[in-house]
Amino acid sequence: MCDEVSAFGAHATGGFLPERAPRGGLRVRRRGFSRLIRRTGAVDVLAGLGALLPGYALIVPHRHTASLGELPPGELAEALSVAWQYAALIEKELGHATVLVEHGSSGAADSGGGSCIVHSHLHIFPLLNAAHSARFVAPGSRKSSEFADIVDTARRGENYYFCTWRRDEVYLLADPDLPSQFARRVWSETLELPHLWDWAAFPFLDHCADTARRLGGSADSPEEQRMRETLFAYGAAAAGYAERTRRFAAGSSMPQDIVAFARSHEGPLLDAGSGAGRDAAAFADAGKDVIALDACLPLLDLTPAHPGVRKVNGDVRALPLAGESMGSVWCSAVLLHLPPAQLLRALAEFHRVLRPGGVAHISVKEGEGHASLPIGADSAFLRHFFYYRMGDLVTLARQARFEVVRSWVEEEQDSSEDMQRWVKFWLRKTE
Repeated sequence: MCDEVSAFGAHATGGFLPERAPRGGLRVRRRGFSRLIRRTGAVDVLAGLGALLPGYALIVPHRHTASLGELPPGELAEALSVAWQYAALIEKELGHATVLVEHGSSGAADSGGGSCIVHSHLHIFPLLNAAHSARFVAPGSRKSSEFADIVDTARRGENYYFCTWRRDEVYLLADPDLPSQFARRVWSETLELPHLWDWAAFPFLDHCADTARRLGGSADSPEEQRMRETLFAYGAAAAGYAERTRRFAAGSSMPQDIVAFARSHEGPLLDAGSGAGRDAAAFADAGKDVIALDACLPLLDLTPAHPGVRKVNGDVRALPLAGESMGSVWCSAVLLHLPPAQLLRALAEFHRVLRPGGVAHISVKEGEGHASLPIGADSAFLRHFFYYRMGDLVTLARQARFEVVRSWVEEEQDSSEDMQRWVKFWLRKTE
């Protein structure tokens, strides 16, 4: 996946410069920033690279599809709803009219659909003049009031290009013959910057950072804000964290647990929240085909190459995997970053992707309540933790329709080398 649609692949060059925000939390000065504006159950909202004007944003589904038209109906509806929310917000906060554009890539790769990447993403272009919206209509497009036409085009396996600036008015061109980044070329012309259309050559990081700052957190719940801070903390400290977690702690039971778990089932294994890949490599060495999934790209990028490990950027609450595609799920010290309702959502996702009879291993820190702790002794970046009792996890696992095969508590070091009591579970999908 190219940098243009990577949630955490576009930190500005240079070091991170954390500072406390006036009302608590964290912000980052100009030399380092996250492009993630908001994360919902189905999509990310990102500040776009190549922001010729502040307010340029992307709606990127978590699920990997070539076009929005291939998304399940509920996820498509959420993507469009979020897009219109941010179009209205850009007009309110920045004073810009907007146009929504997608280069759908459901057809042949060599037919010139105009997309730079085969992963669905919807552009929100801010405009200086609302009258410029019509310039984004590709020659030969037909006007429609039904988004279902785009879904039908994708299902026929055709590329398409569409734009819209009103909810009941869509302009669609099927199987287009357009140059790469066609819409960005049009946008640059409307701004009288015709030679600056290529986002890779002209990333306009200042405008991108300004977009993230002015729109960031605008519609986030407190839970999403905490998750964003946690992911940003891991991204900022990725190199040091990867080094600290490269080996198992002395006396750890984890290597034995991994071997036993690997032998307990057939089929591919999902390491959900894999970090820098220590556990994923151990499972691959034990003979498993492993998907190492993590929401933090800087950490995922530090996962060493291994023939048995495939790296995937994704959120445990909305896995970009097909139903019943995995034999097992290993989720060690990850769900502790989620409050109960979101932890239940992650368990439901594990249940969805597991084959009948598939097993899951999860572990969280024992206790009660919530804590916000720096990722390192000298760090201003905070991680958020939620603590659970065994009874809490039993209830949530059963709500997610799992059978509890085994549960236990043991003491072991965490990534900060502090001793912790861990609640651990083996779960089985019985339906």
